[in-house]
Amino acid sequence: MRRLRTRVLVAGGGPVGTTLAMDLAWRGIDVTVLEQRRRDEPPSVKCNHVAARSMELFRRLGVAQAVRDAGLPQDFPNDISFRTTTVGREFARIPIPCRRDRYSATEGPDTWWPTPEPPHRINQIFLEPVLVDHAMAMPGLRFQHRTKVLGFTQSADGVATEAEDLDSGERLLIDSDYLIGCDGGHSEIRRQIGAQLTGDAVVQRTQSTYFRAPSLIGMMQARPAWSNQSINPRRSANIFAIDGRETWLIHCYLRPDEPDFASVDRDRCIRLVVGAGPDFQYEVISKEDWYGRRLIADKFRDRRVFVCGDAAHIWVPFAGYGMNAGIADAANLSWMLAGVLQGWADPAILHAHEAER
Repeated sequence: MRRLRTRVLVAGGGPVGTTLAMDLAWRGIDVTVLEQRRRDEPPSVKCNHVAARSMELFRRLGVAQAVRDAGLPQDFPNDISFRTTTVGREFARIPIPCRRDRYSATEGPDTWWPTPEPPHRINQIFLEPVLVDHAMAMPGLRFQHRTKVLGFTQSADGVATEAEDLDSGERLLIDSDYLIGCDGGHSEIRRQIGAQLTGDAVVQRTQSTYFRAPSLIGMMQARPAWSNQSINPRRSANIFAIDGRETWLIHCYLRPDEPDFASVDRDRCIRLVVGAGPDFQYEVISKEDWYGRRLIADKFRDRRVFVCGDAAHIWVPFAGYGMNAGIADAANLSWMLAGVLQGWADPAILHAHEAER
């Protein structure tokens, strides 16, 4: 068994875990991230919005411009458009500046942000690689991809975490001062510290489909928008532009009388929402069906082990609140951990993580 040492071990290399690791490294703390996916394996197509507070944090970490330059084309409207169908008549629109104009736009309801870093529309499939690239270039920060946490033991002095290389089967023993679980809604770290999720297990059911349709923009009567709300008595739903050219994500919200995802004909639903007939050609890239939940863990910490992000609280995934709340968790915990590890803060300050979050 190979043995490693790090000051802080982060389980989970999504936006929350990566941001936590970057912030710790920025503060001079040696940190290692364990991520089960491969280096080039993208996340699922979720979370389309980075809040201003998150962008301010990315600015301090030196990655804001790289994030701003990724995602939709620079001149693609970030608007929200309300239509009878995606290719039907538009009856309302909320204008939101494209990323090219985010710093300078002054007209409309989503301008004049009192911050040097306004929000940014970007899907997680574009955001996460930018963050990981930046993180891997930072001194004192290491990524271990294709590595899974198997378990851990704690003592008064630290945490010993057993992990497995998923490709070679090699076992690792990683000694750290602290272990942070940023391993998502199905968090193994949360389970192992004995935390339970409480709240509303299901508040919404959404049949979601990530698809490719190069012809869709050319079929629209209205100019493109980031969010295309189709509202009609047949099937209402929302289609998000992912790359601004040919890839889209549709959210079809199940009705109370529809028992499960399989009860809704996916192809019929897409065609009703788009407003296109049998000649409309599209390719399903992945099925992203999800339940909207409203849950919070009954504890965020067990001595030297903490949880952040979806491991600690699960939000209904609208407006990126889940990811942005998790990034706020990470930023708040990071400075306190740094203070304890560098000796300028009493360890009792770490009680604030659970109390505040």
